[in-house]
Amino acid sequence: MRPLVKVISILGLTAIIILLILQLIFSCYYLYKPIAILLDNNKLHWEKSVAEIKSVKLLSRPNPNMPKEASMVFPIEVCYIQYTFYYEGNYYTNSNIGLNVEKEYQSKFHRALYMKLKEMDKVIVYINPKNPKQSSIIKYDINLKDIGAGIALLIFPLLIVYWVYIGRKHPPNYITEKIKTIS
Repeated sequence: MRPLVKVISILGLTAIIILLILQLIFSCYYLYKPIAILLDNNKLHWEKSVAEIKSVKLLSRPNPNMPKEASMVFPIEVCYIQYTFYYEGNYYTNSNIGLNVEKEYQSKFHRALYMKLKEMDKVIVYINPKNPKQSSIIKYDINLKDIGAGIALLIFPLLIVYWVYIGRKHPPNYITEKIKTIS
């Protein structure tokens, strides 16, 4: 019976260690994605400029996350904007809201953006100085949910490691051993 308990405890510890390692890997991935988006096009050094808004439209399109029959029952609203800006002697036209193509902006975001821009003539854009054809209205369009998930997944394994370290450094009888007795 004793060897069976030992085998089960070793398997349990191995499973916990594998889980902690997987959490560290996922946390690094979730923290790497937003940082890579910022560093990919050197977005930290993009220049700010004023662009003239040519058109702003709010269109409904089928929801790709739903079955074909229900995709137009619950459509997604998308704000399409076209703007023109002048940079180093040339005019450029673009329609990018942000460069993070993986980020799914919600319909609420697009509706709010449309309401904000429909009456406006000009908007601030951020231009890639190395490639002026590349511009966006949002400079840092990173997914904050990914950062939050990465931080949460990173904190838990570190907390477990800290608890194990403290448990080994200060065992339950640690305080009683510090008491001096006189006989």
